[in-house]
Amino acid sequence: MKRGIRQRMASHNRHAWILAACSLFGAWIAWTVAYALVVGVSMGFLTVIHGQEVVAGERLMSIPSWLQTAFLLLALAGLVWAAVDERRTRYQPVSDRPLIGWHLLADILLLPARLTFGVGHQLAGTIRLSDREQAGALELLGHIRAEKRCPATSLGAYFPDQRALRRELAALQALGWIDLLRTEDGWIYIERSSAADELREIFPEEEPVSPDGRLPPERV
Repeated sequence: MKRGIRQRMASHNRHAWILAACSLFGAWIAWTVAYALVVGVSMGFLTVIHGQEVVAGERLMSIPSWLQTAFLLLALAGLVWAAVDERRTRYQPVSDRPLIGWHLLADILLLPARLTFGVGHQLAGTIRLSDREQAGALELLGHIRAEKRCPATSLGAYFPDQRALRRELAALQALGWIDLLRTEDGWIYIERSSAADELREIFPEEEPVSPDGRLPPERV
């Protein structure tokens, strides 16, 4: 059974690293485009201020030394804005706002910062469980499968180590084996239906036998 969770963890972590690399590349592209736009707009504005001689090529204009500092300050402001916005909207439901609107302007401005944060988010999503925690996660998964609809509040009675329990539950959810649902009776954990075939391979069910030790007729 441990082999199954190790393979699943390795596959999950590979996907997380690939997505982190994609986020890093996207952030580099986004910041480069943002810098080019800031330089282009600033140089155009300075060209207008200094007159037609710059347009005609009579006087060369280099990028002002203060422009890099200004861009760094703008980038820092964007990172702070994105961090505040992410913290404010982290647990909010999906909005039903129109697809097209002024809110797209904020999304575009925050894109470089969000892609930068995405690198850390993807790396934080990797799963690291010791051999002991892997065994505990499999035991926890077997308990949830046996319960069918396992109340979250009941797990503490079977698994008293709360820190390990949180890590193992988070790992099982990240691996796509369990779901956390909110019902009228509270939060419950269930086996994810899309993972049923995979879990049957990890937890092979015993063949039913008759009292005399022989397989039933339909199994022969």
